[in-house]
Amino acid sequence: MNYRRLSFGEKVKGFLGAPLNTFSDVEPEALVSALQYFAIWAVIYAILQTIIFYTLGRGVFQTLWDLPGLSNAALFLFHPATVGLASVLGAFGGLFLSGSWAHLFVRAFGGRKGWGNTIKAFAYGNTPIFLFGWIPFVGALFSIWALVLDVIGIRQLHEISTGRAIGAVLLGIVALTVLIVMAVVLFVVILAAV
Repeated sequence: MNYRRLSFGEKVKGFLGAPLNTFSDVEPEALVSALQYFAIWAVIYAILQTIIFYTLGRGVFQTLWDLPGLSNAALFLFHPATVGLASVLGAFGGLFLSGSWAHLFVRAFGGRKGWGNTIKAFAYGNTPIFLFGWIPFVGALFSIWALVLDVIGIRQLHEISTGRAIGAVLLGIVALTVLIVMAVVLFVVILAAV
């Protein structure tokens, strides 16, 4: 099989328009290629998100910050460089945490192609979020599209059925949601007991 490395633009176009073929095309790539793609998008997204934050959202956060009478000294948290850096670090943290968590369920559903392929699926699956997620009010809708790409990526890169890929991704989300709810309930119970 002749392997031709896809360009950044070909990957973007492929993941948006022909994800089955594109995931097949990137399967032989090393994990570092997916991380480079992800890093480029994370920086672009951070810049766009920071611009939106400073044009639309900063006033809201400033007002909320002032309500309880908090010190303005902590407003350095809202410096553009801090917001941008937090966005990039959050993207990578989210990729590795969500990908590692999902990999537990991918393994349970028969995926045996390694942790790196799960991370690759999630790195490429974030394309719609990076491309459109920064748009106020509608950006969150592109998380659904990203979820579909995660399933397609898991299916293609782990060579499992669509049903197993859906099961792995959705069960991972449900299990994480249950853990978060349990943690919040425990926190409330502890606070109420104090």
